[in-house]
Amino acid sequence: MIDSESAQEAAKAVQEVAKATQSAIDASREAGGFLAKYLDGPLTQMSALLEDRLKYARSIRLVRLQHRFRQEVQALGTQVPIQPLPVNFAISALEEGSLEDDDELQDLWARLLANTVDASSGVAPRRAHISMIRDMSRMDALIFEAIYGVPDVPSGKAIVTYELPGKAYRADGLEAAEVPEPSEEIVLSLSNLERIGAVAFGSTWSGAEVFKFANKTTAGRELMKAIKRRSI
Repeated sequence: MIDSESAQEAAKAVQEVAKATQSAIDASREAGGFLAKYLDGPLTQMSALLEDRLKYARSIRLVRLQHRFRQEVQALGTQVPIQPLPVNFAISALEEGSLEDDDELQDLWARLLANTVDASSGVAPRRAHISMIRDMSRMDALIFEAIYGVPDVPSGKAIVTYELPGKAYRADGLEAAEVPEPSEEIVLSLSNLERIGAVAFGSTWSGAEVFKFANKTTAGRELMKAIKRRSI
């Protein structure tokens, strides 16, 4: 459980991080500590691997990732059961997250870590989630979240794509001929999301993909659960 004592420890740790930003070397060396109590393995192993992998250029981004992770964990509440993270999963997520220089994309890594340590979330520490997030651009992520933000309904139709990422809705009552083709930028993102298994499309009799409509997938639903927003 996340109790008041843990919250106090988290606050102290945040202060220590502020001091650590004065030294990039120290930030890299000590960064593993903020996941220590969530790890299913020795902290020494975590710290050693991080020190080897996380370089100077990543240290500031790692500090930001730590801050966002803490915000997400605090948003879980005080009565949330915690499940330990496998060390290899945590290291891979931290490594990828520390390389991300886009704040919106880095937030996905913070949310992945926070939702995975929440034992009540139903999110398993799957390496597939890491590879899917790693292969997303900012536009991919915006489109993905827009598609999965449309509520599921029984026998619901596919999602109309041409207004993504600003607007997403089901094609209820619409015929394909009535729906415009999406832009090339949207098609490229949709193609990548299909490649990583996050969405699926229908096809014509000739085998050509129809990008006017996108369907959710099982893998995509699991990823959306793993990166669910807990805080602003």
